[in-house]
Amino acid sequence: MAINFANDKNYDELVREGFVIVDFYTTTCVPCKMLSRILEDMCYDYPFVNIVKVNITDYPVLGTRFDIQAVPTVKFYNNGEEKETVVGLMEEDEIVEKISAYYYG
Repeated sequence: MAINFANDKNYDELVREGFVIVDFYTTTCVPCKMLSRILEDMCYDYPFVNIVKVNITDYPVLGTRFDIQAVPTVKFYNNGEEKETVVGLMEEDEIVEKISAYYYG
């Protein structure tokens, strides 16, 4: 699992291939920090998953483009196709369920 940081220019490229989890966050959001730790811990168990992090304070254009109203907001992509958006803190088992549904399913 690779962790990449998106900006206005590289977002589309980062989500184009493979299974991607996009984490929209801000640095002052406590649930965002908790989710970030969960995703970092999952890196070793799911090496085929790519994590893309988007700081909407630094890149408000992306926040506007995807109508991010609250953080954390998580988007799941498979080969460039957006599969689902979840608003709020997710636990590891919930993330694993999404991986199972959209990567294996």
